[in-house]
Amino acid sequence: MKRVLAVHLALWLIGGAAFRIVVAPPEACPPVGAAGAHASAIAAGDWLVANLDGGGRFTYGYDRDTGEDNPDYSLVRHAGATMSLFQLVMAGEDRYLEPADRALGYLLRRQFEHADWSAVADRGSRARLGVTGFVIVALLMRRDATGDRSYDELSRRLGRFVVAQQESSGALLAFWDPDTERPLANAYGPFATGEALWALVELDNRFPGEGWWEAADPTFRYLASGTRERNEGYLARLPDHWAAYALEAAGPERLDNELVDFARRLAGYFSLRLRIEAQRTGEGLNLWVRWYPGPPAGVGTAAEGMAALWRLSTEETRLDDLEADMAERMACGAGTMAERQVTEGDVRTSPVREVGAWFYRGYTQVDDQQHVLSGLLGAAQSLERQEAKES
Repeated sequence: MKRVLAVHLALWLIGGAAFRIVVAPPEACPPVGAAGAHASAIAAGDWLVANLDGGGRFTYGYDRDTGEDNPDYSLVRHAGATMSLFQLVMAGEDRYLEPADRALGYLLRRQFEHADWSAVADRGSRARLGVTGFVIVALLMRRDATGDRSYDELSRRLGRFVVAQQESSGALLAFWDPDTERPLANAYGPFATGEALWALVELDNRFPGEGWWEAADPTFRYLASGTRERNEGYLARLPDHWAAYALEAAGPERLDNELVDFARRLAGYFSLRLRIEAQRTGEGLNLWVRWYPGPPAGVGTAAEGMAALWRLSTEETRLDDLEADMAERMACGAGTMAERQVTEGDVRTSPVREVGAWFYRGYTQVDDQQHVLSGLLGAAQSLERQEAKES
């Protein structure tokens, strides 16, 4: 009998150890406070500014192993990085207004008009829905930060482009073709819809009664119901961090139970993504179980989506039960990313290209800094709130 019990105990111990190592490895959550999270976001903003030229164009990507810049460029990622600089301005960091305006100028020089709307695209290229959505949000953030309303009519014209891309289902077509002067049929983007939806809600917040919410609502339903995934051929519900921003912008008064449930589903994904990231060390057996620490942009999207939903939860009583859990997950993610950020002592080849950045297997891209920066700003807000409660 003792022998049988010993064998069973050994099997339980081995099984438990295997479960802990393979299925649920321990999380590492480096401590970080509100000031530390904010400082890490500032360092990312400094990377964006240091890698922004006089014409307002960012360094797109950099390989620290070869010391080479990536010559490619993405207008939508440029627009997203511009938006994140305006987030810093909104967080009280006024010194980022000039570079944010410079990056915005790069986009506005690519603005063109058609019918009663305007859009942004490189000459001869298809206009991308997401680019225009980001430009709208950036302009409205700038309006709030400076009080300058000179771009109000342009913001409306850009919004009319978004509405012109909308189908009766609430779907938003991702491209407008200059050759046919029509939206490109049956072409959607996994994140363009959320980017543009966020812009519509923000337009309604600044210009109520002009029909922007009436345009936003069917797109909300398209996303919340799962119709997007069925119509556009996705196998699973998309972890749409831009939709999280849109939900935050809509606020409790405009969210019915369907949209609150949508917020809950998104929070569940973001939490899982950040939890898995906290389990990654990239070393030894963990490398085989959890692979390398994830691409910074991917981690950052989960962090900023969670931050948007956390801010919503501080006002939305139907999400009260998630607020503390989201704050805890954000704090863990902020500590993880602050620890991984390159400092002067980590530089391999170029301080300008490396300090303040996050790398995935030796490579960084402008959107890596953009997304993590946004997530860190949200974590700093949450940590500051917690620290105030404890003081």
